[in-house]
Amino acid sequence: MSTLVPDAVSPRFELAGEIGSGAIAVVARVIDRSDGAAYAGKILHDRHRRDEAATRRFHREAELASRLVHENLVRVFGTQEIGGRPALLMELVEGPNLADHLARRGVRPEAELLPLALGIARGLSYAHAAGVIHRDLKPANILLATGAGGALVPKIADFGMARASSFASADKGALTVLGTPQYMAPECLEPLAVDPRTDLYALGCIIVEMATGAPPFCGATPFAVLEQHRNAPIPELPEGYSPGLRRLVTRLLAKAPGDRPQSASAVVDAISMMLPGSTMVPFQAGSAALAPVDLDAAADGCCAGCGAAVLQETRVCFRCGLVQVVVERGDWSVFVTGPGEVSHKLDSGRRDRLLRWLRANAAVGLDPTELERRIPRLPFTLVCGVSERSAETMRASLQRIGIAAVRERGGRRSHAGIYRNTNKLAGRTMTILCAFALAPMMVVAPVAVVTLPALAVALPVVYGRTLMQVSRPVVTIGRPSDRRLPPRVQARLERLHEVVGHIGERRHREALRAVVHRVIALSRDTPGQMQPEIEAEMEHALHLAAGATMRMDQLDRDMSHPGFDPAEPWARAIMHERDLWSARLLDLTATLDALAARRAAAQATMADARMPDELQALRATVEALEEVQRG
Repeated sequence: MSTLVPDAVSPRFELAGEIGSGAIAVVARVIDRSDGAAYAGKILHDRHRRDEAATRRFHREAELASRLVHENLVRVFGTQEIGGRPALLMELVEGPNLADHLARRGVRPEAELLPLALGIARGLSYAHAAGVIHRDLKPANILLATGAGGALVPKIADFGMARASSFASADKGALTVLGTPQYMAPECLEPLAVDPRTDLYALGCIIVEMATGAPPFCGATPFAVLEQHRNAPIPELPEGYSPGLRRLVTRLLAKAPGDRPQSASAVVDAISMMLPGSTMVPFQAGSAALAPVDLDAAADGCCAGCGAAVLQETRVCFRCGLVQVVVERGDWSVFVTGPGEVSHKLDSGRRDRLLRWLRANAAVGLDPTELERRIPRLPFTLVCGVSERSAETMRASLQRIGIAAVRERGGRRSHAGIYRNTNKLAGRTMTILCAFALAPMMVVAPVAVVTLPALAVALPVVYGRTLMQVSRPVVTIGRPSDRRLPPRVQARLERLHEVVGHIGERRHREALRAVVHRVIALSRDTPGQMQPEIEAEMEHALHLAAGATMRMDQLDRDMSHPGFDPAEPWARAIMHERDLWSARLLDLTATLDALAARRAAAQATMADARMPDELQALRATVEALEEVQRG
């Protein structure tokens, strides 16, 4: 660790004692001899002065943070040479950091928590608007100053891991994994996926810690913590906190960035609405952070491949790309063939898995009542009377849950395995029947006169009933939920699975899902008289979002290539194009959220449901995205 000694070299600045120390640098009190002003000086440890990466981050922090001037950000004044070493001069905040405050005071009531969260969100909003992403937001990096009336004022510090939100103006460090595991969003392991919504996830973690005394996820190792961020259920705040705050935290901690609030300014407005005496009206844009589309609640089923929520109108899983079941009438049938031997019962584990999947997708019109009543033997008819497309989507989904199936053109007996199963089962029954019938003939021969004709009649009946039982479908086709969307929107959604199949990275499929689910929810619930007004914009938004995500997927592959050098002009051009697509897509998602919030508020207050301002904003956003496409 560096040892700080009073500076006798600089004619102006004097070191006046150590304030704190971290892994990379020590922070000292610095006095300006010219006017007596006190600053905090961040000085790299001696062992890191020859570390190129640490030195680069040090100067990058000075470059990025010095242009940020806001009451909720620690002011950075630049670098000065003090004692022969570069020092980052910053605003001196006399109070503790939030981590120390929570350690001493414990969990905070909502009355104190909300102003702190609001200040952090305001600082993030300003930084993001200035093109800076923090990337290491945590309680230890939030200093608490004393404001008017003794109120605590949070100030975000330590932009050492920050990067420009624009890749075109970022350095090579922007493509590395950085952060503190307890506050890292699921996408942080993919540096190209990090954007301002990553900081909002960290804010959600901080709110949970203020309310419960611990971050939302903990583990024995950093990898265990990161795994929980990616897969563990989102924890709920204790009952003592308001429903609004609980909903906001759930949104902030959403696994996919598209399910979170789309901007820090939306979070600022959402928290402001919860403060006592708030005069904000509910349809202001930021209310989208509290009452946007509830993507999971709107789901019609789950994917057989990964369990993700899916909507009936798209029938494609954006997480894994699997085309979902489509129920259409036709002349095809689906038969379950394994795993297992002919006439063996479908094992209970797979049957339960099949039932769970069918029940979860009841909205598409699949009724598993018959399967609930009996355990079928292999092979058996799953469903008949569907189109070829329906049969193929069912077969693919069954394969994902560990069940082998085939599709055949024809009725319930069009698969040869049905007859093999019937032969085996009917053969057993016939053998038993013959044994009982022929035994008396060995004692009393005349009985054969009655028994043999009876057997001749019974055996075909047994075979026929067995064939009927074996070939009877275990799933019947019902009526799908009736969801009417504007024709142009529905037509665009019908082709969406082709786009999703060409997007390699899950994060881009999730980004497209965020737009698609919002468009569907808006189209479902918008009153009929308003449909013509927004149909064209919604259809065009879907078209451009699909193109944007496909193009970003290609650009990310280019940026992930080992030979990619951000310093090269051609590489800068690629990063600049990606910045444009990313920014426009984020704007589109945020605009749809604002449109949903405004519509919900209008419906709740029985006000005029027309939304001219929001529609104009949507048109402007779509046009901006179209300009990028043309460029």
